[in-house]
Amino acid sequence: MAENFNKGGRPPVANKCSHCVKVRFDDLEWDTFIGMMEKANQEIKATFIKQLVFSRPFRVLTTDRSLAVYCAKLSEFFAQFRTVGVNYDLTVKELKSGFSEKKALAMLYKLEKATLEMASIMREVKILTERFETEWSQKYQ
Repeated sequence: MAENFNKGGRPPVANKCSHCVKVRFDDLEWDTFIGMMEKANQEIKATFIKQLVFSRPFRVLTTDRSLAVYCAKLSEFFAQFRTVGVNYDLTVKELKSGFSEKKALAMLYKLEKATLEMASIMREVKILTERFETEWSQKYQ
């Protein structure tokens, strides 16, 4: 019956941490220590020190802003590209229905030139993306 009795408060821990060690740093060591903590993305100093003392591996994750910016710009570009495709279809329909055949062919010729220019830009974007991917994969392997 004594096992089921609850006194309240925190439940007892099997392996209680009761030994305390105090460490003092000078200003230069403290700056180095804080820099290491920031690189390891740790917020609790005691946990970080335990990991260092007992040689537990800790990860340092770095983020590259250029990747995020490049992906955002690329997705924005493709959204504009899709919009151009929709407008292209609407333009061809209007040319077909609202203009004479000769005038429609002249305007379609201009539209075809713009389309070829856009295709060359897409090739350049593809080359830049492949170059960026190779640089990114080499950096993190």
